[in-house]
Amino acid sequence: MDEVKIIGLELTGNDVNAFRSLEVLIFQDMSIWEGWSTINEGSAAVFTCLKELSIISCPKLINVSLQALPSLKVLKIDRCGDGVLRSLVQVASSVTKLRIISILGLTYKVWRGVIRYLKEVEELSIRGCNEIKYLWESETEASKLLVRLKELRLQYCSGLVSLEEKEEDGNFGSSSGLLSLRSLYVNACSSIKRLCCPNSIEILLILDCSVITDVYLPKGGNKLKSLRIVNCDKLEGKINNTSMPMLETLYIDKWENLRSISELSNSTHLTSLYIESCPHIVSLPELQLSNLTRLEIGKCENLESLPELSNLTSLSIWTCESLESLPELSNLAFLSISDCKRLVSLPELKNLSLLKDLKIRRCPGIDVSIHCVHWPPKLCSLELEGLKKKPISEWGDLNFPTSLVDLTLYGEPHVRNFSQLSHLFPSSLTSLDITGFDNLESLSTGLQHLTSLQHLAIFSCPKVNDLPEMLLPSLLSLIIGNCPKLKERCEGRGSHYWPLISHIPCIDN
Repeated sequence: MDEVKIIGLELTGNDVNAFRSLEVLIFQDMSIWEGWSTINEGSAAVFTCLKELSIISCPKLINVSLQALPSLKVLKIDRCGDGVLRSLVQVASSVTKLRIISILGLTYKVWRGVIRYLKEVEELSIRGCNEIKYLWESETEASKLLVRLKELRLQYCSGLVSLEEKEEDGNFGSSSGLLSLRSLYVNACSSIKRLCCPNSIEILLILDCSVITDVYLPKGGNKLKSLRIVNCDKLEGKINNTSMPMLETLYIDKWENLRSISELSNSTHLTSLYIESCPHIVSLPELQLSNLTRLEIGKCENLESLPELSNLTSLSIWTCESLESLPELSNLAFLSISDCKRLVSLPELKNLSLLKDLKIRRCPGIDVSIHCVHWPPKLCSLELEGLKKKPISEWGDLNFPTSLVDLTLYGEPHVRNFSQLSHLFPSSLTSLDITGFDNLESLSTGLQHLTSLQHLAIFSCPKVNDLPEMLLPSLLSLIIGNCPKLKERCEGRGSHYWPLISHIPCIDN
């Protein structure tokens, strides 16, 4: 189709049934295409059943004259001129999903002419349209034109300054506003400084907006259920006029100016909270978050403490270098802690009666001989690395519970064979992962009692050159990574171990 300049009625000829059943039509990479017409006096309607139309990378297409497309629901225009968009929205009044990408010439003036035809649109996505400054004059105007709009996505629109041209804080979010809008996504719009959000929204995402300073949620964002703010360096330390009483999920990453989340005191519906790279967060206040079950917090170097959150079932903490202790968290089922250099105190593990998954990595203040004596009774999965300096061979009997089936250990230079560590491996194990034992040479001893083992993974053990042969018949998976000597003995049909491992369903070497 590279040589096509004009598409007219010759495409259908005199056949009145041509393309009557066509539902999806895509034109792509037609570099010299200039015109498309289906209009002629007395001609039958064409594309009456067309539901999806995409025109992609047709930069010279200017003249578009089509009959009405009564069944069209999805329209995508990508890397074309603004004339294509203007022409198509006029003959496709039933479109519910409109996606426009990198439309040359799409200024605010042109867009105001387009928006008049979008009354049926429910999902609107605008990406890479750098000439558009505003989407509408006022929210009142928008509510009369985008009467069914539920989802709005704005991405990489570098010229976009604001949603509306004439913002008035007192009127924004009024009862006459965009009542149907539920989701608003603003991504990498590098000129937008201020975002006033319709009060009806339930999902709000603001990502990589480098100059944004203010976000307004009229009436406290009282319908907002999910809020995600990522990499907005200049955003003020709080969202103005906000209480967010219905908020269920909050995700914050790289919000440089955030100092407190006290606005969440009324968020009794909050179930999931994620905070990363917020250097001014020192503590999480004593909030009445009775429904919070999942907390993830990392790279907050000044975080010193956490409140008691009695209903928390999942807690992940990483790279919080000022954190020294954790509160009692009796309902935890999952606990992951890594790279917390000052952490010296854990909750009493024996009191974590529901804990099934525990990971402690690179926390040199945690003494395994003190904190890891009485284990949670239902513990199923355990991962340990870089605790208080003491050779693994001197850890003694850790009295793992019989419920433990999955164990991951990260190595030390002292260990040469696992006969030194056999006391660490309970016979209940079905999965064993060993990583970074630099001087480990042999796996043939120390594992004989693991008769239930089904999954064995060995990473970064450069001197290992054998496998526990007595366990190989029962394995369902064997994974070997960065172990050159062992890899050579397991690779291919002619290798030493191939007759013993060829039956294993999953082998990754």
